[in-house]
Amino acid sequence: MKRIAFIDLGSNSVRFVIYEISKTGSYRLIYQEKESVRLSENMWGTHELTKEAMERSLRALKGFVHMADAMEVDTIKAVATAAVRLAKNGDAFIKAVKELTGLNLECIAGEEEARLGFLGVINTIGLKDFIIFDLGGASTEVTLVKNRHIVKAVSLPIGALTLTGTYQKGDEYTPKELEKMTKAVKKTIKEHTWLQNIKLPLLGIGGTARNIAKIDQRKLAYPITKLHNYELPYHRFHEILEDVKSKSLEDRKKISGLSSDRADIIIAGLTIVDELFNYVNTKTLVVGGCGLREGLFYDYYGENYLGGNSIIDDILVHSAENVLLGMTKHELVHAKYITKLATTLYDALEPLHKADKNFRRCLIAAGLLHDIGKRVNYYSHARHGCYMLVNSNLYGISHVEQAFSAFLVMNSHGLTPKEYKNFLYGKLLDQEQRLLGQKLSIILAIAEALDESHEQFIKRLEVNIKYTSVVIKVFYLEGRDVSVTKTAVEKLSKSFKKEFKKTLEIEWHESRKEA
Repeated sequence: MKRIAFIDLGSNSVRFVIYEISKTGSYRLIYQEKESVRLSENMWGTHELTKEAMERSLRALKGFVHMADAMEVDTIKAVATAAVRLAKNGDAFIKAVKELTGLNLECIAGEEEARLGFLGVINTIGLKDFIIFDLGGASTEVTLVKNRHIVKAVSLPIGALTLTGTYQKGDEYTPKELEKMTKAVKKTIKEHTWLQNIKLPLLGIGGTARNIAKIDQRKLAYPITKLHNYELPYHRFHEILEDVKSKSLEDRKKISGLSSDRADIIIAGLTIVDELFNYVNTKTLVVGGCGLREGLFYDYYGENYLGGNSIIDDILVHSAENVLLGMTKHELVHAKYITKLATTLYDALEPLHKADKNFRRCLIAAGLLHDIGKRVNYYSHARHGCYMLVNSNLYGISHVEQAFSAFLVMNSHGLTPKEYKNFLYGKLLDQEQRLLGQKLSIILAIAEALDESHEQFIKRLEVNIKYTSVVIKVFYLEGRDVSVTKTAVEKLSKSFKKEFKKTLEIEWHESRKEA
């Protein structure tokens, strides 16, 4: 068991996380803390960190080092970004950090900041072609990603804190100040013509992006509180922008979803996002909850556990298996086994359900995690598993797909009419998705029934779709007792006919052990 801590000292906030890595290679976040230190506050006249800002940051770092010691952390990796990078007295501050806390604080370049942000995103969100913006207090890192690799990256010298400090002289922007700030943002972005009219989705990380998601979710009474991978169209972002700009600072602090310690700098942050929307010419913003800190972790994990490769190929399967590695070996084998059976049935029955590959991936997620609710309570594990699936660190599928996967877990165990009506995440699914979910739930239920005894003795399946029936030939290891399995599968015949409008016929065949 190993515990690794990472510290990200930004221009506005300092964040601290601790990961625990088990002997099996599974990992989990066990602690995180954030403090708003505003390290870059009032530094832009002299380009020096102020004494007050440094003292706030040193106090926070000292507390984090103490926490790491209390939590028996083996290694701490600490990095600083734009404020320290641009300050004339940045080196002196790094020296003071070492003397007071013992930390080796590394000031990273803008390109490295963009690379780490990319690693945090690419290993947790299933997009291939998009533009990342990491909007901080003193800079905004913009990265063009194609086919899951960095094509180009730049660190823009504009951030929510620095723009506010530079252009807003009083408690509120005057119309002229706001116009001047907007023109400066527009000019900075337009210097990078490779971004113009590229029409790829924006992927936002950082506090401003997360606050956009929170505000939008509260307005919609969104059923999932998770911010990561949350999508919103430009027209809803624009509504937020106009609403925020129309309010005074005191009224902005009352906006549901907006952090009060960000209310004074949110207009500048939203302005940057708006100009990126316009210049890139896109209509979609995806909000990432994982960024530089997670990038630091994946950089470390890839180097030490993945043979030097910090980009995970299949993030859905990897993240699902990471959850499963916390379970017993017996549970892990069973989960992978029924997932294989379920996908075999899915492929064979495709002429009947007509679902695409994205729903196949939802079935994989549901199959791998169908039993995680047993950690809470066996008798209601489907209900608990549904909640845990949506709220676990499951990457590579959208919120709607997570809700669909959760529906499969619930429905494969037999939703009652009341549970069906009050399905927690049902708001995200339309009627067509629910009807498809009922079909795929039966497939998952059959796969579970085929390993009812958890013995993994089914060798292969053959499926034949006839006019009025579906015949499944089950080949099992010679000499095995299949009575329990037969009973479990036969119980699903009525549900299968209801969903697929065909009779389910099961033929059982012994298969030689050496075959």
